Amino acid sequence: MKDLPNIYDWNDPYDILNAFDTNIYKDKFGVKYVTSASEQMLLFKINGRYVLPHKNDLVKYKGNGKWEMGWSDES
Repeated sequence: MKDLPNIYDWNDPYDILNAFDTNIYKDKFGVKYVTSASEQMLLFKINGRYVLPHKNDLVKYKGNGKWEMGWSDES
């Protein structure tokens, strides 16, 4: 978990993308990486479900593979 930058602070979800091995499609630290031919997505485990963040959402690691989602006022 130490490879992820500032995971206990609020982060743009896609800033975390480069810290993951994109060949792994299963859950890693409460995050699932999903890809298609044209898109890459991260799903974060929040309240027992995987959630796709919106454009202005921020995420924060709560420990034990659980995340919290907030939002940014910036557009």
